[in-house]
Amino acid sequence: MKIKASLLITALLASASCFAADTYQVSTSVYSQGKLVASPTMVVEADKMASITMDNGFSYNLTVKPNQDETAGIVAAVTVADSTINPSFTVTYGKEATLEIGAQKLTLMVNKVGS
Repeated sequence: MKIKASLLITALLASASCFAADTYQVSTSVYSQGKLVASPTMVVEADKMASITMDNGFSYNLTVKPNQDETAGIVAAVTVADSTINPSFTVTYGKEATLEIGAQKLTLMVNKVGS
Protein backbone atom coordinates (compact mmCIF):
# COMPACT_ATOMS: atom_id res chain seq x y z
CA MET A 1 0.00 0.00 0.00
CA LYS A 2 2.86 2.39 0.80
CA ILE A 3 4.41 1.73 -2.62
CA LYS A 4 1.13 2.53 -4.39
CA ALA A 5 0.75 5.75 -2.38
CA SER A 6 4.32 6.76 -3.23
CA LEU A 7 3.74 6.09 -6.93
CA LEU A 8 0.51 8.09 -6.86
CA ILE A 9 2.17 11.05 -5.16
CA THR A 10 5.08 10.94 -7.63
CA ALA A 11 2.68 10.84 -10.58
CA LEU A 12 0.69 13.77 -9.20
CA LEU A 13 3.80 15.85 -8.62
CA ALA A 14 5.08 15.10 -12.12
CA SER A 15 1.77 16.06 -13.72
CA ALA A 16 1.54 19.25 -11.66
CA SER A 17 4.94 20.34 -12.92
CA CYS A 18 3.67 19.99 -16.50
CA PHE A 19 1.16 22.76 -15.81
CA ALA A 20 3.65 25.18 -14.26
CA ALA A 21 3.89 28.53 -15.99
CA ASP A 22 6.96 29.47 -17.98
CA THR A 23 9.28 31.81 -16.09
CA TYR A 24 11.70 34.39 -17.42
CA GLN A 25 14.61 36.32 -15.98
CA VAL A 26 14.50 39.93 -17.13
CA SER A 27 17.61 42.07 -16.57
CA THR A 28 16.97 45.77 -17.11
CA SER A 29 18.85 49.06 -16.99
CA VAL A 30 16.93 52.35 -16.94
CA TYR A 31 18.62 55.63 -17.78
CA SER A 32 17.25 59.16 -17.52
CA GLN A 33 19.14 61.97 -19.22
CA GLY A 34 22.13 59.67 -19.62
CA LYS A 35 22.32 58.68 -15.94
CA LEU A 36 21.63 55.17 -14.65
CA VAL A 37 18.50 55.30 -12.48
CA ALA A 38 18.03 51.61 -11.70
CA SER A 39 19.06 48.16 -12.92
CA PRO A 40 16.58 45.62 -11.55
CA THR A 41 16.61 41.93 -12.39
CA MET A 42 13.31 40.13 -11.95
CA VAL A 43 12.00 36.61 -12.47
CA VAL A 44 8.50 36.82 -13.94
CA GLU A 45 5.84 34.34 -14.99
CA ALA A 46 4.54 34.41 -18.53
CA ASP A 47 1.57 36.75 -19.03
CA LYS A 48 1.65 38.03 -15.44
CA MET A 49 2.68 41.55 -14.54
CA ALA A 50 5.65 42.00 -12.23
CA SER A 51 6.47 45.33 -10.64
CA ILE A 52 9.08 47.09 -8.58
CA THR A 53 8.99 50.48 -6.87
CA MET A 54 11.89 52.33 -5.32
CA ASP A 55 11.87 55.35 -3.01
CA ASN A 56 13.71 57.55 -5.53
CA GLY A 57 10.59 58.00 -7.70
CA PHE A 58 11.30 54.96 -9.86
CA SER A 59 8.68 52.33 -10.64
CA TYR A 60 8.63 49.58 -13.23
CA ASN A 61 5.85 47.26 -14.39
CA LEU A 62 6.61 44.48 -16.85
CA THR A 63 4.73 41.67 -18.58
CA VAL A 64 6.42 38.98 -20.72
CA LYS A 65 4.18 37.49 -23.42
CA PRO A 66 5.97 34.49 -25.01
CA ASN A 67 5.68 33.84 -28.76
CA GLN A 68 5.96 30.55 -30.67
CA ASP A 69 9.54 31.28 -31.75
CA GLU A 70 12.45 32.30 -29.49
CA THR A 71 10.96 35.76 -28.88
CA ALA A 72 8.64 37.42 -26.39
CA GLY A 73 6.48 40.50 -26.42
CA ILE A 74 7.29 42.96 -23.66
CA VAL A 75 4.73 45.40 -22.27
CA ALA A 76 6.15 47.83 -19.73
CA ALA A 77 5.49 51.02 -17.83
CA VAL A 78 8.56 52.84 -16.55
CA THR A 79 8.28 55.91 -14.33
CA VAL A 80 11.23 58.10 -13.40
CA ALA A 81 10.22 61.06 -11.22
CA ASP A 82 7.22 62.55 -13.07
CA SER A 83 7.94 61.04 -16.50
CA THR A 84 6.37 57.74 -17.61
CA ILE A 85 7.00 55.73 -20.77
CA ASN A 86 4.89 52.76 -21.88
CA PRO A 87 6.95 50.73 -24.37
CA SER A 88 5.63 47.62 -26.06
CA PHE A 89 8.03 45.65 -28.23
CA THR A 90 9.38 42.20 -29.13
CA VAL A 91 12.73 40.82 -27.94
CA THR A 92 14.79 37.74 -28.78
CA TYR A 93 15.75 35.57 -25.80
CA GLY A 94 19.35 36.11 -24.71
CA LYS A 95 19.91 39.28 -26.77
CA GLU A 96 19.96 42.76 -25.27
CA ALA A 97 17.32 45.14 -26.60
CA THR A 98 17.49 48.93 -26.29
CA LEU A 99 14.67 51.44 -26.51
CA GLU A 100 14.95 55.22 -26.19
CA ILE A 101 11.97 57.53 -25.71
CA GLY A 102 12.75 61.16 -25.05
CA ALA A 103 15.23 61.46 -22.18
CA GLN A 104 14.67 57.88 -21.03
CA LYS A 105 16.53 54.81 -22.23
CA LEU A 106 15.62 51.22 -21.42
CA THR A 107 17.84 48.21 -22.04
CA LEU A 108 16.74 44.71 -21.20
CA MET A 109 17.59 41.08 -21.73
CA VAL A 110 15.07 38.24 -21.37
CA ASN A 111 16.09 34.64 -20.70
CA LYS A 112 13.72 31.72 -20.23
CA VAL A 113 14.60 30.04 -16.94
CA GLY A 114 11.81 27.54 -16.37
CA SER A 115 8.69 25.90 -17.69
